[in-house]
Amino acid sequence: MRMHKRSRPPRYSGGFTLVELMVAMTLGLFLMIGLISLIVTTVTSRSELDKASRKIENGRYAIELLTNDIELAGFIGQTAGSSYNFALPVTCPLTMANLGYTAVARPGISTIPLQLYNVSTTPTCISNVMANTAMLIVTRVSTTAVTPANVAAAETYLQVSTCATDTQPFVIASGASASSFNLMTKDCVSSKLAPVRKVVQHLYFVSTCNVCGTDTTPTLKMAEYVNGAITVTPLVEGIENLQLDYGVDLDGNGSPDCYTSNPANPPIDEATKQPVAEVAAAVCSTTAATPVYDWSVPSTNWGNVMSVRVHVLARNTESSPGWKDTRTYNMGLAFPTLGPFKDQIKRHVYSTVVRLNNAAGQREIP
Repeated sequence: MRMHKRSRPPRYSGGFTLVELMVAMTLGLFLMIGLISLIVTTVTSRSELDKASRKIENGRYAIELLTNDIELAGFIGQTAGSSYNFALPVTCPLTMANLGYTAVARPGISTIPLQLYNVSTTPTCISNVMANTAMLIVTRVSTTAVTPANVAAAETYLQVSTCATDTQPFVIASGASASSFNLMTKDCVSSKLAPVRKVVQHLYFVSTCNVCGTDTTPTLKMAEYVNGAITVTPLVEGIENLQLDYGVDLDGNGSPDCYTSNPANPPIDEATKQPVAEVAAAVCSTTAATPVYDWSVPSTNWGNVMSVRVHVLARNTESSPGWKDTRTYNMGLAFPTLGPFKDQIKRHVYSTVVRLNNAAGQREIP
């Protein structure tokens, strides 16, 4: 008798059970959440790093711009040991006379106006000025000299004589009067005319906006005297405050003896605001008995400024969610404690001390 093998039931491919599927989906969800969280954290960190980098770059660039221009303040193209009579500049010059240059006979020179100037009211040539911020005027001539034959008709130029027989120490005129520039070099040869340099006046201020009317980003701007008019140029975004302390030379040796936020009339209470390490004889006071100094002539006080402490408050141009600015910032004598702002903007103060080389150099004793 033939025997038949017992057949086995067919085997089917196994699948996930409902429980296995739910476990897999849960694990996948956790992995997805972790991955998304990592991506969000990375993007947020990169965004904050970019903001911080721009803030650092803007703050340092603003300090560099101001430093370079302040160091050149009072530059007239030569460093003769002549004395200067100082005159306060007109903040928004409309004519050459407003620039403060006056040609007089030797040996006196009434020439470059005040190099640095802190105004208490907004000048008519600028607008959208941030409240409680300093404004700085730097007056000088260009570092690039040109010949009288190459002057631009619409610009204003200064020519300084180095010849002892010239009847006047310098000439200031528009380029349209090129024939006026006839002063000579030190060898006093009439065919060798002294170079001429374009007159420069820069007014630095903090504006409440970069492109006003379209944004509210605080910006360091510069109003410049060009072609007989004022042109305003945005320089650095994210600059929220500018403050200045002026070092005044009380004894004529070219070194600052004290600092004040306003050389025209030093505030009495600044002595209590000065850092402890600098309190001794470092704060300008109109009541100080020693050294004896007459503070009654503002133009003379400004002419005795030999250095400037520059304080710049830079901020992110965008907010940082989750951040609250509870910090205070030292902006010098005028605002030793600024803030807290209690917003979502990150800030940093950049400070430096700048020497007025052209003013201090005239007084140095070899």
